[in-house]
Amino acid sequence: MNFLDTALEAARAAGYEIARRLPQERDVHFKGFRDIVTDADLAAQEALTTVIRARFPQHGILSEEGLAPSSDADTVWVLDPLDGTTNYARRLPNFSVSVAVARGDELIVGVIYDPLRDHVFCAERGAGATLNGKRIHVSPVDDLSQAVAGLDFAREHKIRSSLMATMVACSECIRTFRALGSAALGLCYVAAGWTDAYFHLSLAPWDVAAGGLIVMEAGGTITCTDGGPWSYKQPRCLATNGKLHSAFLRLMRT
Repeated sequence: MNFLDTALEAARAAGYEIARRLPQERDVHFKGFRDIVTDADLAAQEALTTVIRARFPQHGILSEEGLAPSSDADTVWVLDPLDGTTNYARRLPNFSVSVAVARGDELIVGVIYDPLRDHVFCAERGAGATLNGKRIHVSPVDDLSQAVAGLDFAREHKIRSSLMATMVACSECIRTFRALGSAALGLCYVAAGWTDAYFHLSLAPWDVAAGGLIVMEAGGTITCTDGGPWSYKQPRCLATNGKLHSAFLRLMRT
């Protein structure tokens, strides 16, 4: 079984766990400031790792919920069992499972699954991106005044203040913003052409790894917010349809 098939199987298994638990009472704990974990996060992580370890026991696993690969792991699975935990805990229907495979800094597979809408976003390096098996492409929008930009908020006060300054700079130039509460889905919506840009100033690797690859394979552009080369290990990213990338970088520097 190849990486993509395994990622799909794992994402669906985790999605099943979080969807079936959604109507139930939540067991919520704080990991840190504005940072929570639920029973569903842990159940989804168990579902993911069970599938992956059965197929590739020698691979490393990096996950939001406390798993880190050994230093000598060549291939690493980068997992967010439940991206959008705050939404989930409040029963806001916008969350996802994110699964990526990386060798060093190179991402080779990305899968993001929205279990409530049954949306499966996939990408393999060099093979394009799909939604439920159909190819997707970023939007053709090239007029900044028509741009719809996605974003999400960091936990730290200083980073939120920086984000608000960027929003003020953008607000005079673009059409509107959307804050989804799931960075993974925010990136997928750029890839699908539903939005034209997405930016975030405080991401963990599991938030962005799969989505970043999906954006690139859908024809989009992703960089650091200062325009430098992007890696899934960096906390700041700007993803766009490419046509608007320079314009958004200028706004982020003001």
